Amino acid sequence: MAVALALTIEGLMRSNLNMAIVCMLNSTALTDGKPMISATSSRLNTSFNEEKCPLLTFGGNKTVEHRGTIYWTSHDRAIIFAAFYVGGLVATLCSEFLNRYIGPTRTVFYGAVVNVLGTFVTPFVASTTNFGTMPIMFLRFLMGFGQGVLWPCMLVLVSQWFPANEKSTALAIATTGNQLSVVIAMFATAELCQLPLGWPMAFHTYAVFGIVLCVLWYIVVHDSPCHAEDVLSKEELHYITTERSVKRPPKTRWLNLAKSPVVWSIAASSFAHNYVTVGTITYLPLYYKTILNMSLTSNGVLSALPFLLQLISKVVYVGFADIARRREWASMDTITKICNSSASFGIAICFGLLCFADCTQRGTAIFLVCMAMSFVSGYIPGYSTSVVTIAPAQTAGIAAFSRFWGQIASSVAPYHIGAFTKQGTPAEWMAVFSTMGAICIATGVFFHCCGTVSLQNWDSDHSKAPIEIAREELIDSSKLDDSLRITTVD
Repeated sequence: MAVALALTIEGLMRSNLNMAIVCMLNSTALTDGKPMISATSSRLNTSFNEEKCPLLTFGGNKTVEHRGTIYWTSHDRAIIFAAFYVGGLVATLCSEFLNRYIGPTRTVFYGAVVNVLGTFVTPFVASTTNFGTMPIMFLRFLMGFGQGVLWPCMLVLVSQWFPANEKSTALAIATTGNQLSVVIAMFATAELCQLPLGWPMAFHTYAVFGIVLCVLWYIVVHDSPCHAEDVLSKEELHYITTERSVKRPPKTRWLNLAKSPVVWSIAASSFAHNYVTVGTITYLPLYYKTILNMSLTSNGVLSALPFLLQLISKVVYVGFADIARRREWASMDTITKICNSSASFGIAICFGLLCFADCTQRGTAIFLVCMAMSFVSGYIPGYSTSVVTIAPAQTAGIAAFSRFWGQIASSVAPYHIGAFTKQGTPAEWMAVFSTMGAICIATGVFFHCCGTVSLQNWDSDHSKAPIEIAREELIDSSKLDDSLRITTVD
């Protein structure tokens, strides 16, 4: 639960900027200094005139004007968003060193402290114009580094604190913090922006939660059960540690991995998964503001909804895959490809249709965004299953390779989408959705042709074919090589 809490609160400190930026920026910034004026009013309108697209509001007639004063161009916003994920990418190169020499608990603690301090000072740094946007870019880079160490440390802690038969369940519970943080951040940030103190409250409030996390983490969490003998009974300690294997993992065969079409198809799907997820999380509030003309409350609620549905669809997809395999409706290969293809092509269809929806079809646009995020969950029983089955002895290397490409996508997506949406026009968003759809189609076809869950003949240990053992090796840090500790977005 401590890890789930850490993922949730640190996720809040990561995702709040995505919504807060809607009320931080002045209206001119949303269109890169090229405002569009309503034909019936002198008030600035960043997208369509109000006769065509009246403001969508929830909660009666209550509306709050966007009182932002900051001017960041689309290029500035793209770099600011991308800087966080670049920091996370750099953190992956240092996570093994930090885990080894100061331990996972202290690594997470120090990273959380960096994020708390960064969140507290973000309003001041963002409002400072003396040095342009460089200070906020550097600050977001540091915060990305601080959060980048959380995922690999989580793997280490789960492997140390849970017996083999409970590791998958523990990891599944912990990672729900990813979706919960987005759902909470989208809705709560929109409401906090409307308080008398304005958008800085969206940062100061989450920073206070971060302080609570730091205190609880420092008191409650230990590197391993051996360091918590004063709070564990001998029976509990024996239960946790008795099934732990001490066998060292085989050396990763990087040449075989690099020559395998299956591995590259997995990496390609990982790229698409993270590009779509990070891109949507980052820019959905701006899309709702500039294209669908929503009030802050409406934006917060409807930005959170797709990720709430994604949390539900994750359970549905995994349940379907488990039942289909248990009842032998089809082969494992077929089931895996069905799930992965439904994700890839389902997302592509939704985004393709979204290209033709403007604010006059708000309901359709919102429905398509929700469906796209629900289809994303198909990647879990899709390519993610292949990671742990095609070469059990090489699972660490395969997971590291796919996670690396996923992290590359996480860094590229915010910058790439920001470069497209300079003025927030429908034509620019059509280009964004078309690009996402094209990436999903290309990677979906690639995995359908080359992907598999069958054991590969270059695996060094064919005796470990069962999927349960493979999955255990993926999440058990005692069997992970150094390269597995790569940050990703679930």
